Amino acid sequence: MSLRLAICLAAVALAGCGTTSFVMPAHNGAFWVTGSSAHLSGAQEKARLVEDANAYCKHRGKSAVVIASSENDAKAGTLAAPGKLARATVQFRCQ
Repeated sequence: MSLRLAICLAAVALAGCGTTSFVMPAHNGAFWVTGSSAHLSGAQEKARLVEDANAYCKHRGKSAVVIASSENDAKAGTLAAPGKLARATVQFRCQ
């Protein structure tokens, strides 16, 4: 196996392994936290995001109140047509 192929395979493998999330401001004092995961279901990812929202608000001396949420499970793929990650979004306020 060439070094170039090994590096490409490692990059692809690592890209699908982690979970990612970030908080962004919405409107009227609300926030969105979105995330995706290759190894969690949509519901598990949403639960993880609610924990992230709670941690975000706790850092500000408050608690998260979920306003809205959605989730989608991962879809299997092939080498030629990659699948989709599980995704979730939670809208919340700190109160």
